[in-house]
Amino acid sequence: MDSGTYFMKIDRLLFPFKGTEVDQQAVSLAGSLVKAAGGHVYALYVIEVPRQHPVDADLPEEIARGEIVLRQVEELLKEYKCEVTAEFLQARDVGPAVIKESLERQADLILLGMSYRRRFGVFSMGHAVPYILENASCSVLVLREPMTAEPIAAVSQGSSGSSTRLS
Repeated sequence: MDSGTYFMKIDRLLFPFKGTEVDQQAVSLAGSLVKAAGGHVYALYVIEVPRQHPVDADLPEEIARGEIVLRQVEELLKEYKCEVTAEFLQARDVGPAVIKESLERQADLILLGMSYRRRFGVFSMGHAVPYILENASCSVLVLREPMTAEPIAAVSQGSSGSSTRLS
């Protein structure tokens, strides 16, 4: 397989994003994947509305941020000469909103950019990514950013107290 050939044709790619650093890499990947098939990218910024507000509450700061990030993503994707639809929506939870949108758009692929996070000392994918992985009817591709400069445990202590190298 040459470098310009992909294992699947992607006509409709759903790209939910937050405007983080890893999203910049994911935008490039989305453009490359869809350009090969002459497809369409649906860029989606989801505003997660706290339960104490109505789901259609006016959240001017979040809406303004979403509009700025959507414009940036739209401009970056235009460089790949692919069709782009950029929009934001308000929802209680990101995961179900992305799944609903993927069904409505008949997405071939959902591309998720994910930060490397640790919670209580353990790698964490949060709530949305596992939900999307479990419930998506189409393929899902997760691009996780590299680990931070935290020390990596290449050696763990065995029960006898001796060091055991992990392979």
